Amino acid sequence: MAEVANIVAGVFQLIPLCNAGFVLIKDVVQLEQKLSEQRIRIQNHQNNFRSWCEIWGPSETRERKFKHYAQDNPVSAKAVLRQLALNSRLFFDIKGLDRYGFEIKKLIPTDHRIQHLDDFHFETNADLDPQNINRFETKCNTNLLVMRRIQFLLVSGGKGVDELIVRFREFNEVLWGYGQPLELARLNKGIYDNLNQLTGDQLNKLLAAYTRESETSRDSVGAGNYRSLAKMVNLRAHAIQGAPGRPHVFGASSFHMTDNYRVDSRGTFTMALLYDYPKKGDHRVALIEWAQNAQISGKRREIEKLALLLNVPKPDEMSMLDSYGILDDLQRTNRLGFVLKPPINIRTNLPQPLPPGAISERRMPINLRQLIKTRDGLDLGVRFDIAKKLVDAVHMMHAVDWAHKYVAPSHFKPDAANRLHRNIRPNNILFFPLGSIGDESSTQAAHRVFDLSSPFIAGYSNGAASGINLKLDYYEHPARRNDPQIAYRRLYDLYSLGCVLLELALWTTIDKQIEHDPGSREASYKVIRALSLKPTLDRMVGKIFADVIRDCIALGEKSSLENPAKFGTEIASRLAQCVA
Repeated sequence: MAEVANIVAGVFQLIPLCNAGFVLIKDVVQLEQKLSEQRIRIQNHQNNFRSWCEIWGPSETRERKFKHYAQDNPVSAKAVLRQLALNSRLFFDIKGLDRYGFEIKKLIPTDHRIQHLDDFHFETNADLDPQNINRFETKCNTNLLVMRRIQFLLVSGGKGVDELIVRFREFNEVLWGYGQPLELARLNKGIYDNLNQLTGDQLNKLLAAYTRESETSRDSVGAGNYRSLAKMVNLRAHAIQGAPGRPHVFGASSFHMTDNYRVDSRGTFTMALLYDYPKKGDHRVALIEWAQNAQISGKRREIEKLALLLNVPKPDEMSMLDSYGILDDLQRTNRLGFVLKPPINIRTNLPQPLPPGAISERRMPINLRQLIKTRDGLDLGVRFDIAKKLVDAVHMMHAVDWAHKYVAPSHFKPDAANRLHRNIRPNNILFFPLGSIGDESSTQAAHRVFDLSSPFIAGYSNGAASGINLKLDYYEHPARRNDPQIAYRRLYDLYSLGCVLLELALWTTIDKQIEHDPGSREASYKVIRALSLKPTLDRMVGKIFADVIRDCIALGEKSSLENPAKFGTEIASRLAQCVA
């Protein structure tokens, strides 16, 4: 117990030092106008450090919570102390800062003398004993006072600052590995939550900073995380400003498609063979999503804008298909559609010459509704994985305000513009066949193995901005079913998501359950809510998954949600704890 108490005391001695160190270094760099990007990166790393501190709760109870963690995980707690000590030395070793280009230009007279930190290495457990930590903290605090009296000159053109920032990043990456699993999940899932509050120049600067971080990271996982952040920032910028240019416009003659290529009975999606794209003789398979109400004035421009946005690079976790462009068949069949890009194993490697039928059943996707209706069940672990990916995808879409301000023609009413949202329901969640596809025997039935680890959310055009001919079903929030003209809110997506998760848990469709309850169609929400509250749900999928479903379904009783991004982070973090 004494050792744990010493570790906790040391940690909370050094946390304020690290915070002060970030502020001091940032203030020095801020004086150099040409280093504005580096200043933003330092601020980002300070924010990341503060976020890690906040997983231990409010400041008044933080120490007590870390003590409980240290009692259960003494080795990890000691590693935290060691990392904080190393980073404090990085900040306050005035002599050592010289290697990062911090040269003393002027020292304003002070009663304090520069303390040398060369003899502090923190390599052994003895280096972390209370006496050594206390001595180290005293010297660091003295140097903090001295450094506030120093005018630093940054030399080496900022290269040294870049290397120092790499050290800050590595420091945070180590700390972010320590904490309770749920808190760490919240930390990682919440990195996108503030993006929808940023605009214009803020996004441009953040994009440059995250891009630089991805380029300089020595760790492949860290580099990937920063690439995802950069993509999210870029997507957010395009969601506000609109993606530049115009999409490629295809005519019907560019495609071969038959009734056999229809993905669903409604005809919302169809597979098609796209000829001579991007060059003559280069054929590929595409997925067409037909737009509802294509005849409405302004619909063409709306589809164009959304097609451009679909083609902006996105993190894989968003589970969205890219776009080749749009199919304009208005004059012939009064139809408009997105031309979407299936996974590479589906869209390429076509046999030559093309066989009769061109696209075999082996390339056809299945939607979640079809999967539930045709399969007796899926392993719980597989369903957990699907649920996690759907929740992550919706959370990330909300983080960039996807389809929420940018696609409506100028003459649409503001509330109608805001209803162009993800149409989240099992019909629009697609799974493509797994592995290499062969079409040589395209006329024969094929046994397909679907890639259930990669669900894709489509249904981009089915929000029906005009509200005309809109068929609202059980997946819609009750407020929308009562008033299709109501303004879009992100909680409506979260409610719909809850309905899909409920189907995954029960492995049956909602409409089938409602039909079993005579006279319930007018009160379908009550039936859905009752299904989510059944104790049997906990026994089927566990309390964590069941409670996430209940929290989403309960949004059917709300008209607003204060912080949808935080709600998304919370349910995604809890689901991350589900294993089977």
